Amino acid sequence: MKKQLYFTLIFLMALCIGYSQEDASASKNKIPSLNGHNFTSINYLRSSFITTSLQANLGIGITSNIKIPGIIIDDYEILSFEGKILYLNMEVQYHQRFTPWLEMFMSFGLAGRLGTDMSTILADGVNTISGGNIGWMIRISQSKKFNLSGSVYVQNLTGNFINVTEYFKEIINNNPDPSVTKIVPAMMVGGGIMGAYAFSPTFGLQFQSDILYGESFERGKTKVYWGAAIVGDADFNPKYNVPVGLAFGYTLTSAPEIVMNDGGFSNLLTGKVSYTGSKEFELGLQYNYYNVTIKSVDEKPFLSKITLILKFYF
Repeated sequence: MKKQLYFTLIFLMALCIGYSQEDASASKNKIPSLNGHNFTSINYLRSSFITTSLQANLGIGITSNIKIPGIIIDDYEILSFEGKILYLNMEVQYHQRFTPWLEMFMSFGLAGRLGTDMSTILADGVNTISGGNIGWMIRISQSKKFNLSGSVYVQNLTGNFINVTEYFKEIINNNPDPSVTKIVPAMMVGGGIMGAYAFSPTFGLQFQSDILYGESFERGKTKVYWGAAIVGDADFNPKYNVPVGLAFGYTLTSAPEIVMNDGGFSNLLTGKVSYTGSKEFELGLQYNYYNVTIKSVDEKPFLSKITLILKFYF
């Protein structure tokens, strides 16, 4: 029901915007810019600009080879496996501009983690986190080269965890109510600061810092989540007439929908190549490399992920 509500709201709002702005000039540049520089969109970093837009992200990644320890019974280890873990995610974001300084945004996403073969699926299970957020963004300051905004929002997530190994452990430990599947809802409130600076029509910088507080995926416990990101990008279209953009950045975060667990921070290295020849949409391919925490593994494996990003401005 929640998923249907999110998609219905996004569709209706996009439809209204399409009718209200059908007479807009086709030659106008709708992509956020400062000092002649167009800023690219980065997954895991919210833009600081007040816009009306619709964005879709689709990502897939895989970890380095990992060894999952089994269960020790009378000095014997059973159910130990070695393999890789696959990560998948999709997200739809909608931003609605009301005034030059006020915007409402909402998103819905699904992130999943599962083994690449039957052995790692049995050992680590199948884990998914779904949900989204809704909130407001207010522009704090803007000049020719600099833009700064703040946001407040509510995030509602649902974790679905299927773990066969944990199920056997509960049986061995005489748990009166063992279960293969655990479904845990979590609601949080958060806020953040995001900004952008244009050094020239070619080079720009974006940054963000967010904090969330609320329920965790451990029943009955609350938690604080925090993240920060900085990204530098280059657009070669204004000066060299080459419609190619490059971006490189770093993110430190504990957000559960990104790291796919409920504890610890991950360090994300980001690179993106994008097409910058349009005035109304963005198309790009983003690469992330970061360490992840998996409770069934002693050491943190590294994850390589590719995300396709498509964004339309209205």
